[in-house]
Amino acid sequence: MMRSWTKSTRLREDQSGATLVEFALVAGPFLLLLLGIMDLGYRGYVDTVSKSVLHRVARDASTGEMTLAEIEQQVNDGLDALVLDDAVISVSTQSYFDFTNVGKPEKLTTDNNNNGEVDPGDCFIDNNGNEVFDTDYGIAGTGGPDDIVSYQIDISSPRLFPLASMIGLSDTMTISNSTAVRNQPFGAQVDLVETCISTLD
Repeated sequence: MMRSWTKSTRLREDQSGATLVEFALVAGPFLLLLLGIMDLGYRGYVDTVSKSVLHRVARDASTGEMTLAEIEQQVNDGLDALVLDDAVISVSTQSYFDFTNVGKPEKLTTDNNNNGEVDPGDCFIDNNGNEVFDTDYGIAGTGGPDDIVSYQIDISSPRLFPLASMIGLSDTMTISNSTAVRNQPFGAQVDLVETCISTLD
């Protein structure tokens, strides 16, 4: 009986496996936290570098000597060593006559019922010449001399570590950056053509 009691006491007092059990309890959450921090750090790094690349390419393009395809190539080259293979990078440009019009709607010249919207019989200045009232009348492309060009970059990429779904996040991260640059005066700026278009329906 004494021997049985001694063995039982020895088992209760044995601490030799405690460290292993404690490590197993802590290691999982700690590893998840560590990978999460690294993933956030990677996202922040891509965001910062993409801003820098976009600003540099926009300044280079302001001379009017780069096509949109060349701009996209420059951006992709600048990010190639940083983003993952499955990442999708898109670049878009819109040109405006001046900074005050960036992102603004086309101007109504006749608003018969004063509701701020284009209704039948109303007129607006069709700045981009598409015969449709636009809430952002920017013209796709890199514009002309002295025009303001808005550049936007959108990156859709798998996360650095495929653990996002474990905490309810998307497996894909998205990053967007934009900048606006005035083109250099490499020629005469084309004046706005104020064409009033009356809706007929």
